Amino acid sequence: MSKTTKPDAKLLRLEVKFNAASDRWNEATARTAELEEEELRIRSRRAKAEKKEEKRAEAFVRARDRIMNTRARSLEGLAVKMRARERDYTDAKDLEIEILKSLVDDIKVMTDKALHGKPAV
Repeated sequence: MSKTTKPDAKLLRLEVKFNAASDRWNEATARTAELEEEELRIRSRRAKAEKKEEKRAEAFVRARDRIMNTRARSLEGLAVKMRARERDYTDAKDLEIEILKSLVDDIKVMTDKALHGKPAV
């Protein structure tokens, strides 16, 4: 051998590249595992938030129904129902009909009481 270099210098250089590639792969694998754990935490938090949202939506519907099922005795009471309707942000036809029916029933009772001194049944 006339060269003064090590006979396996090429293999040693390849080993360094191999080790570096292995380290980068391990780092990428660790990062993927971290992201998977974070994703699981986020999914859990989202599920809890969705349950909370559902409960709050149910409470909102109950509160709206209580307002619509309570008889208004004055213009101020009718205004309460109108403000509740405006805050509801719905365009559901059946709900609009329910609100309108509630308002009409209230107005009928108010006018009957004003005209005859007694509420209609």
